Amino acid sequence: MSVDETPTEAAQEQPTVLDVDVVGDRALATAERGDVSVVVEAPAGISAEELEQTLSGVPESIERTTERFAKTTTMSANTTEIDGGTDAEDATDDDLGGGA
Repeated sequence: MSVDETPTEAAQEQPTVLDVDVVGDRALATAERGDVSVVVEAPAGISAEELEQTLSGVPESIERTTERFAKTTTMSANTTEIDGGTDAEDATDDDLGGGA
């Protein structure tokens, strides 16, 4: 297919949008693809190779962290409902503190 031809099928993946801004001595790089956004701040003079080497383990780290959080129970799964009421409903006027 040449550059001038219109594709007959839609792309299966959304393109990655990359935006880099340099402010002072810092570079801010943003990469977005679908619902995922990644923002990286680095020294302005960093080379592409240095940045790639620094970020090389990020996908694996995200995967490990996601797996760890998936194995933990949530706070709502860890609570027990006793009577459906709240402590504030059971408190007397003297228990609320403050006032004269």
